[in-house]
Amino acid sequence: MAELILGAVGVVPLIGIAFKSYRTLHSELKTFRHCSSNLKRFLKLLRIQRQLFENECQLLLRDCLGDELVVQDMVADPEHGSWSDPKRDESIKKLLKSNYEAFEELVGDILEAIQKLESGLACFQILKSMRQKGEKMRDTWERVRNGMALTFNRRDYESDLDKLRSANADLRSLREQVMQLQTPCKVVSIKRRGTSQRWSDIRRAAKAFHEALIGAWSCGQASHLRHFVKLFLEAEKADENVYMDIVIMCHGYGQDPGDDSLIQLQVRSGYVTWMQTPRPFVPASSGNERPNKRIKSVRFTEESSTTYTITSTPASTANCAVQPKVQDTSSDLRASGDFCSELITRCGQKHPPGTRCLGHLDVHSSDTLRHSFYPSHTITRGIYPSAGDVLGMDSFLQSTTNFSYVDRLKLARALVLAVLKFYDTPWLSDEWQLGDFSLFRAQDVSSALRTLHLGVEINRSAMEDVQLGQRLPEDELIYCGIENMALHSLGVALLQIERQETIDLKDVLAVRKAAKVPSRFGPRYQEITRKCLRCDFGFGVDLGKGELQRAVYERLVGELETMISALSIDDED
Repeated sequence: MAELILGAVGVVPLIGIAFKSYRTLHSELKTFRHCSSNLKRFLKLLRIQRQLFENECQLLLRDCLGDELVVQDMVADPEHGSWSDPKRDESIKKLLKSNYEAFEELVGDILEAIQKLESGLACFQILKSMRQKGEKMRDTWERVRNGMALTFNRRDYESDLDKLRSANADLRSLREQVMQLQTPCKVVSIKRRGTSQRWSDIRRAAKAFHEALIGAWSCGQASHLRHFVKLFLEAEKADENVYMDIVIMCHGYGQDPGDDSLIQLQVRSGYVTWMQTPRPFVPASSGNERPNKRIKSVRFTEESSTTYTITSTPASTANCAVQPKVQDTSSDLRASGDFCSELITRCGQKHPPGTRCLGHLDVHSSDTLRHSFYPSHTITRGIYPSAGDVLGMDSFLQSTTNFSYVDRLKLARALVLAVLKFYDTPWLSDEWQLGDFSLFRAQDVSSALRTLHLGVEINRSAMEDVQLGQRLPEDELIYCGIENMALHSLGVALLQIERQETIDLKDVLAVRKAAKVPSRFGPRYQEITRKCLRCDFGFGVDLGKGELQRAVYERLVGELETMISALSIDDED
């Protein structure tokens, strides 16, 4: 035993040896248990300590390696090749960090205790040589017990069992502390306050932008047959504005997809309020005296924190003046006779991305929401896509052979955030599927995932089509036990991401069966999938409520980020 310990390098090989040693000691005690009532009692105590040790090590390996099936195979087979894989031990080392040596010493102490317990049974080994062919050990002992004396030190054996129990307890405490240190502290939850309000603002802006775009779009180019707008998932709110990155694609007749026009833009959405200002001075010679008019003040957050003042002239001549020194113009694109051509022309003008407003759209409601367009060439993070590079997420998932666990978990996290930001908008219906998301092809999976987006075709009936197709009949939802369709769809997507296969959203029985199969990502992933399918977060079923939104974020995104952090260690290798 000592030679094996000295020859092992690292925690993982030591754990493998400990599994094997526990198994050997258990077998020996079981063989000789009829020779002494003390041995029967010690066997029961050893079973408990062995199970505790295996459970602790399985939890550690699962948190580190992330593959539940591989970990189960390792636990079942001490000769499994993964026990001697240097990458496995390197993963443990990066997870344990400064606790690695302490963990290694504890496993060594456990091995030493097992060695002593095994040595304590040496006095019974002679019985094996006296055992007749086909004879049970109990019968051998009954046959020879009166003619021989065995010396077994019960107190030393109990002491060694106590040492084993103590080492197991220390191992558990150390593992729990390590995992607690991986969990973000309470300061993080303070930073997340108000997150649900930001998501609400993003949803409101995204919905209003869709409405404005559908209502204002016009195209006078005969070669443009269809138009698509792609909304990237990283929409964020900063100060008073919501920032959305989009791509507009113009598909022409007889063109290859790669030849289609592609416009990259940033949309900044902010509220417009009315206020009264003094009448401007008009010289008498002009002969044109005008009554007081209201002017609109638009709250936009620019680099210089300037305020835009817009006079209430007709939309076609509205000017956006930046005070006090810089003069800039922003016209209402709704008044353009050719929205598409006007936008393409203005994007083609040379100016630094994000510095000049190309135009705006206003949505008139109780508060006017203005969507201002700015050029952007960095939306796709260094990728220069064409319309032919778009691929549905469902197709991408099934066709990609090098889709790592880390990238798949990052995709799952992105979908959770997308649901929170867009679930009640025309961009994402309640009954959604992976195919509703798309991305641009790239040289590697990680780069492609950074272009994940939602898309709609621009036509005046798009809004009605989305609204009519959003929900299943209420009777079907009740019959199938679906409390929240958007979260149910998310649960199905999580299953598809794990399995890399298509699952019919409406086949509820197949979905529930798939959710019961042990997840390759481990029980935590399986649990968050179950929570989505059942809407089991403890805060009702209305995703419009901030409490449920925060619970979804904390319990899903929090778990996924913990798993990503652990699995990224292997991914770096």
